[in-house]
Amino acid sequence: MTSQFSRYMIVALAFGTLLAGFASAQEPPSPPTQTVAGPQPHNNVVHAIRWNQFVYACEGGAKLTVYLGGQMAKVRYGDSAYLMKQTVSADGNRYSDGKVVWWGKGNGGFLQEDEPDGNGKMILRNCKLDKPLNQATVSGTVSYLQRIALPPEAVIQVQLLDVSLADAPAKVIAEQTINLGQRQVPIPFELTYDSTKIDGKHTYSLSAKITLNGELRFLTDKSYLVLTRGNPAHSELILTPAPAPAAK
Repeated sequence: MTSQFSRYMIVALAFGTLLAGFASAQEPPSPPTQTVAGPQPHNNVVHAIRWNQFVYACEGGAKLTVYLGGQMAKVRYGDSAYLMKQTVSADGNRYSDGKVVWWGKGNGGFLQEDEPDGNGKMILRNCKLDKPLNQATVSGTVSYLQRIALPPEAVIQVQLLDVSLADAPAKVIAEQTINLGQRQVPIPFELTYDSTKIDGKHTYSLSAKITLNGELRFLTDKSYLVLTRGNPAHSELILTPAPAPAAK
């Protein structure tokens, strides 16, 4: 009896396994998982124009402001404002909105009505940059250590020199003359020079002297290097007393 029961259980288990396998075979396969792509990043951001400002003084004392950015120009004169595009020109930088043209040439320019023959009515002429292109400055102070006061008639002269050639005289790049008046040292100075005249391979130095009625009283006795080779554009000049004139 036990043996028959055991055979019956084995057959039942085998039959159940067979049915489970058949049912599993009849189930449709699960669909593959799909990933839905979200919005992709893009680089369609329009960057703002970076404008450079130039201020001009024109004929009659009129002020004109020009903003340049890429091939665009914004021109402001009084209560008028013009947005212009750069156009082809044989000389200078020409911008137009179809009605008005701004023509910049070097450190100057003019504003004119835009006519096909180029003879439109002049709006502003003889415009000059308040701060010319390529203009740069070197600054500092002039002083001396002696505890004496100079009279108002004393004159200070400061020079920016190219001292690159040891066997040749220094070349003057810029200079400033200052009347002392009621001031005393240290006296500030600022020399304006054309940056296109500065060669990065050359050596530049500041020198100064103080004269009274044409007689030399103080002078620089060493080099104060500036601008190139890692040197600054500002220097404190300490002058020393000039040698006494030789007796006649």
